[in-house]
Amino acid sequence: MTISEQLPCPDDDDQDHGADVLAVRESVAVSERLKATMCAWCGEQILYAGVGRPPKYCRAAHRKRASELRTAQRRADRPVDEGGQTTDPVREVVERTETVTRTTVRRGPAKLRWPEDVYEWRHALRELQNAVRAGRLTGFHEVLVRDLEATVDVVRERQGQTAQRPAVRVPAPRPPSP
Repeated sequence: MTISEQLPCPDDDDQDHGADVLAVRESVAVSERLKATMCAWCGEQILYAGVGRPPKYCRAAHRKRASELRTAQRRADRPVDEGGQTTDPVREVVERTETVTRTTVRRGPAKLRWPEDVYEWRHALRELQNAVRAGRLTGFHEVLVRDLEATVDVVRERQGQTAQRPAVRVPAPRPPSP
C-alpha cells in the first residue's frame, strides 16, 4: 500500500534542505496469519499450524456431532410425507405396573404347626432339648416335665394296645448335635 501526500518538514530537522519537498513515499505491508481458532462445537481453542484449511472442530467426535445435527435439522425441515417432522402431538402407550406389598404384624404367639409324622416329632423334640440346654426355656421346667411324662404314659398305653399288630421299626434317636 502506497500513500502519496505532501507533508511539512519538521522544524527541528538537522539536515539542510535546499529545495521544497514535493512528496514523501511510505510503504506499509500488513500481514495476518491465523494462529488459533475456536471449535465450532465446544468453543475450545484450536492451534493452527498455518498449513491447509483451518480446522473448525477440535476433535473428530465434535465434527461428527455437528454433522449429525445438521443432517437431523435438514430431515426435520423436509415435508412430513418425505420423512420430516410432524406437528401432531406424539402419542404414547404406557404400561404401568403397581406392586403392593402388605405385611401384617400380629400381637401374641404365632400359630404353631404340629409335627405330622415320627420324624418331625423327633426333630421337634431335639429342638426342645437344645433350647432347654441353651437356657432359652427357663421358669417352667416342672410343667414341661409333667407334660412330657404324661405324653410318655400315653405312648406306652398306645403301644400296649398295638402289641398285637406288627410293630413299625422306628430308628433310635441320635444324640443332639453340639
